Amino acid sequence: MKSPTGKWGPVLMIFALILLCSASAEEEDYDDSLDIVFGAKDSTPSTTPAPETTTTTTKQPVTQVKRCGMFKENICVKRTECAETASNVRKIIINLRESASTCHYLEACCRPEDRQKDIINREPTADNSQCGVSNVDGIYMTVRGGSLQTSFGEYPWVVALFNDKHNFVCTGTLIAYDVVLTTGTCVDGEGQLTVKAGDWDLMTEKEFVSHVSVRVKTPILHEKFNWDSAQNNIALLMLESSFPTLRHITPVCLHDEDTEIFFEKCFITGWKSRSIGQWRDIVVKVDMAIDSGSCSVNSISTEICAIENSTEPIYARGAPLVCPTDTSIHHLIGAWSTRTNGQTHFTDVRQYGRWIRNKVKPFGIFI
Repeated sequence: MKSPTGKWGPVLMIFALILLCSASAEEEDYDDSLDIVFGAKDSTPSTTPAPETTTTTTKQPVTQVKRCGMFKENICVKRTECAETASNVRKIIINLRESASTCHYLEACCRPEDRQKDIINREPTADNSQCGVSNVDGIYMTVRGGSLQTSFGEYPWVVALFNDKHNFVCTGTLIAYDVVLTTGTCVDGEGQLTVKAGDWDLMTEKEFVSHVSVRVKTPILHEKFNWDSAQNNIALLMLESSFPTLRHITPVCLHDEDTEIFFEKCFITGWKSRSIGQWRDIVVKVDMAIDSGSCSVNSISTEICAIENSTEPIYARGAPLVCPTDTSIHHLIGAWSTRTNGQTHFTDVRQYGRWIRNKVKPFGIFI
């Protein structure tokens, strides 16, 4: 008896085999798609559960590239990251009155091929250990067009105090590479503080030379400090480590009675305590006219009164009041304490010389 399929039997068998192979291929494709979504399956079955592991992934910040140039063919980079400006030994003049361009005022419009892969280390080392030396017109760049703004590194003893929330608190004064002087009102109740030396514009990190941050190890307030009356408004900050000796980080001199200074040339330097909302926060310098009389009703005053030679009131808490000698060595005589009735009251640092030296001596520091 003949098969029902007759001569078509072999053809039907081949067709069945093709359908079977096609189904197998689709199943493999489906398994592969599951591998992509849920992860590849382990081909070897495991009888022991895999140990549980925890992986922490840190999201890398995305750097936004700013384009500049007539046809947006260049990019904005920090000046030290561009070969053309980094190799330029001349001082750069920065005019603060110029209208804002695409790039930040401390950036260069650089050709992509001129961008430096490694940032040039241009940190200048101090040539001597003399205190109170300023850098006239700053280092690497000179600022023009500002009414009170200084140039970068011009007054290297000025430091900024930040709390543990990274908020600016006060200005301080470097009196040794591991000691900062400020006021009690700047320190009391602030908790952990960090000191930034060599900083200039608090609103950017694009300066030619970077600042250095050191945490405060031991804050020392005067034992008789009174917040309400601002009496004995002085404090020392002992640092966890010393700042490096660099041209833009140098202590000021403590004044002694044997050194003659020009009281008519005294000035303060620091950051404004009330500069919220500005896009620049540069170290300012304000000339001060010292009141020859006493601003205290006591026979012995621990304060200095002065009036700033500026139409703009300056609230620079903790800022140093310094005066130069005939050789332009700057000596610290006061620290910005309070401001009342148009006058600024400074803690008279000269009267705390012995207290300062007695407090730092146990740390092996001699000023």
